[in-house]
Parts: sequence; C-alpha cells; structure tokens
Amino acid sequence: MASQTADRVGGSHGSIQSTVKKEKNHRTSSSQPFNKPFMGLCELIKTKDRLMSKVLQLLGAEKEKEDFTYDESKIIIRELASELNRVVKISNGASLTKVNDNDSCKEDRQEFILQWAGALQHSPQTGQVSAGEITCKDPHHQQIPDRKQKLKEARKVLSDWAWQLKNMEEDSVCPGEDVSSVLQDLERQWKRGKLPSMLPAMDLIVWAVLHEQPDQGSIVTQWFKNKQRFGNGVAQNQIPDSVWKWITEASAEITLDEKTANPSLELSKDRKRVKMANIIESVYNPWDECKMTPKMYNGWWCVLGTQGFTSGRHYWEVGVKGKSEWRIGVVRESAKCKGFVDITTQMGYWTLRLQLGQLMAGTTPVTKLDQAAPSKLGVYLDVEEGQVSFYDAEKKLHIYTFDVDFDRSEKVFPLFHTTETGKELVLLRKK
Repeated sequence: MASQTADRVGGSHGSIQSTVKKEKNHRTSSSQPFNKPFMGLCELIKTKDRLMSKVLQLLGAEKEKEDFTYDESKIIIRELASELNRVVKISNGASLTKVNDNDSCKEDRQEFILQWAGALQHSPQTGQVSAGEITCKDPHHQQIPDRKQKLKEARKVLSDWAWQLKNMEEDSVCPGEDVSSVLQDLERQWKRGKLPSMLPAMDLIVWAVLHEQPDQGSIVTQWFKNKQRFGNGVAQNQIPDSVWKWITEASAEITLDEKTANPSLELSKDRKRVKMANIIESVYNPWDECKMTPKMYNGWWCVLGTQGFTSGRHYWEVGVKGKSEWRIGVVRESAKCKGFVDITTQMGYWTLRLQLGQLMAGTTPVTKLDQAAPSKLGVYLDVEEGQVSFYDAEKKLHIYTFDVDFDRSEKVFPLFHTTETGKELVLLRKK
C-alpha cells in the first residue's frame, strides 16, 4: 500500500526528497516558480503524512482510527504471525507464512482477532491485566454497537503481545508432535481447497503458546473442544485426523431399550434398528398389548439407549441416510417423557433435529443450521466437560455443540426419535 501511494503521488517510494523533485518539473520551476506555493506545501505535507502513516502501520504503531478496516486486520495478523513463526518451533514452520494467502473474509479475521485478544487478557503468561472482556461473541456477525470499540481494544492487546514476543528467543516454544501433525493436516486441507484460510492453523499456534502446559489432555484436544463450544470457524471445517481419532476412541456400544420405546415403534431383534410400525388397527394395534412403564414414551415416537452415563467420554454413530425426519441426542434421566413435551434444552433434552430437510438444534427457540443433513450422524458426549456434540461422521465435519452443566447425580441417556415407516434409524458399530 505504501508503494502504491508513493507511485501515485510522487512517482517513487524511495524517499520524501524524490517526491519533492517530482514536483519541480519544467512547468512549475521555470515559467512560474512561485505559483501557488501554499498548495504545493500542502501537497508535500499530505504526502509526508500518508507515507509516515503507512510506515507506522507496518511497524504496528499506527494511531487509532475510527474504522477497523480490511487491511488493518490483515496487518495485525501478518505482524503477529511473523513473531509466532519465529518463536514457535514446529516441524512445519512454513504454515504461518501462508496465513495471508487465503480468501478469508474480513468478519472471519475480526472474529479470530477478538478471540485471541480475549484469551490474552485471561492468560497469566502474558501479564495482561483486564478490566473487562474483549471477546465479542457474534456467530452470525450481526452489528453490535460496541464492536468497533472492542476491535480497537483487541488491536492494542495483540500489538502489545507481538512486542512481547520480540523479546523471546527463536524457537523457544516447542508445542510437540501432536500440534505439528494437526498443522500439517490443516495445511493439506487448505491446499485441497477444503479450508478457506490458514487462520485455524495460526489459532492453534496461539493456543499452544498460551497453554504450554494444559490442565488436562493434549493441547490439540483442548483447543478443538474450545473451538466447538464457542463456534469458531475451525469447527465448521473438516476435523483434523488426529482429533477425529481422539473423538472416536470414546466409542460406546449402544442398544435400544424396548421398555422405553413408544409402542408405535418397531425395534429389530438385535435392538440396533428402529422405525415406525405399520399399524392397521383392525388387524394389529401394538397399543392393545402394551404395558406402560414409567420410562415409556406415549406421545413422541422416542426410544432410549439401555445404558446411561454419569461420567466419561462416549461416542456413537447413527445411520440416517435417506430419512426426512429424526431427532437424535441425549436426555437426562429425570426429564418428562409422557405426552408431547417440549424436546428442548429447557426440558432436559439436547438433540439435533431434521425436519423437511432443515437441520435444527433443539434450543429454545430452535437454532436453524446451515449444514446439509448427514447420512451418518456422530454423537459425542463428555459428561465432565459438559459437552454434547454432533458430527457429519462421513465427512468428519462438526455440526453443533451444546454446552451443558450436567447434574452428575443422574444419568444421561442416548435418545432416538423417528416417524417414518419405510426408513430405519440404524445404530452403527464402529470397526
């Protein structure tokens, strides 16, 4: 930008003097040497100010402006990426040099900037003291009145941290092979066009620097769980292989509990499949022979898994290919099951729903999702972390995460709901 400005005004970006020489051409100096001297001086001052502004901007010391522009967000990221690339020792050190070679939009960059600044303000390693939280959670990028102010504050926090990093020795942070492996995976996705930018790679490195010794689990798994919870862009892209392996290692064998099944449902003998029964009341009506149990659904067409969980990590997959309507998730043991109760978080249900081709999370009100319906749905439950996540298991994509404060005194059960007679829900066995 600086060179473009200089070329446009003075024809050179080597020095201010070259601009002055450009002004003294034969038309001004020979025939009218003193014509409009005030205007010439103004132009010189403006040119000097513009050039100085660009120099300060590149050094990260530009004065505060009213607008946080596209170019400013790129400059901040480029400056921070340069320092991180010098400080962090990884086998794939070239990753951060590509952080600006992408098609990321301004809103995405701003969201990362806000989250990094928020993390810095709460990190004891940086020595930052904050009177308030910068992080501006806005998954749909809606206009927030104080967003510009938050971005200004975030710019200063990141600029200060970049200067702190300058005092650190080269390759002084060694995050480990798991981080390097995921960085390489992210770069491969980017090269294949599956990742719109390398910002998630930079995000992982920022996390690694701020959490050199995580309280529990590896840096990569803690980083990804955080991204799922707070809706950062990385969670919407393909999950790195090492993270996906960690998720699926928690595979649980789920079996349907016929004692909880709505009598209108038909379960397979191995209790791995369920569909709506073909009911002809004059010939056969399952309700006639039904003995209601306290946990049996008599309104919604639901069935629970036989095993409930009070602790640990658990993952299972459900085949939903070709189906047009279903609800899948978890429910707390004490939740109401009689009648047509609201299957929402307020009632103790955490589910993903497909209805008329639209994916929805069972919040109050419902949260409509942009993703296409999967053919194989992955469900991940982490009781200690208070997390219920859903994935497109075939494409290894994150769909949605509920952040839950589970009551550890009661069990949480897998839940399945379907209304179709010709298409089954299938509990898939992990190989």
